[in-house]
Amino acid sequence: MIKLKDLLELKTMVYTDTVKPKHQKKMDKVTELFHNDLILPMISPPENDSKQTLDELKKLETVKLDKMIVNGGDDIVEAFKPLIEKFEVNISDEYLTQIKKESSKFIHKLKYHYNRPRPYQVAKFYNMDLNGVELESMKTPSYPSGHAVQGYLFGEILSRFNPENATEYRRVGEDIAHSRIVAKAHYPSDKEYGKKISKVLFTGIKKWSV
Repeated sequence: MIKLKDLLELKTMVYTDTVKPKHQKKMDKVTELFHNDLILPMISPPENDSKQTLDELKKLETVKLDKMIVNGGDDIVEAFKPLIEKFEVNISDEYLTQIKKESSKFIHKLKYHYNRPRPYQVAKFYNMDLNGVELESMKTPSYPSGHAVQGYLFGEILSRFNPENATEYRRVGEDIAHSRIVAKAHYPSDKEYGKKISKVLFTGIKKWSV
């Protein structure tokens, strides 16, 4: 029998009580490639004790863990390199790496604002074993999925430089976002919100030098 005290703990559960200094440094960063006054859509995640969150956990339970998919989507720049080389896109690693670093400012601000616990944290309350993996890139609050944000964002950036192959870049972006579901690192709603944020960040790019 679930006690009221336990339900209250679930409802108020957060990912962390502190902000890591390296993450605070990212949030304080003044970006060169993005407008710093971007207005991001503020959409709260489902409550920890909601039916939607439980349904999302049940969905994650059914997803088969595939470490090849997980590892293939972990490094976002590397995931796009085969297509960049195949189509000889005139875009530098340095530019993409800077986009990745500077977009983290906005991602981390949202993550710590909502401070949503990771799926494994809430799954423990329900005695569920998601059979996920632990990655260094998972050590932040869950919402939004940073990999989803940056995967979709890179897909759009590369589509701008090489529009005739846009479908392939967007497919890789989708694969990166999905890899975090396969890892059980994120709820589907983390991914969905990440896609919304990516669209705003894309429109907020102010420097297209490569």
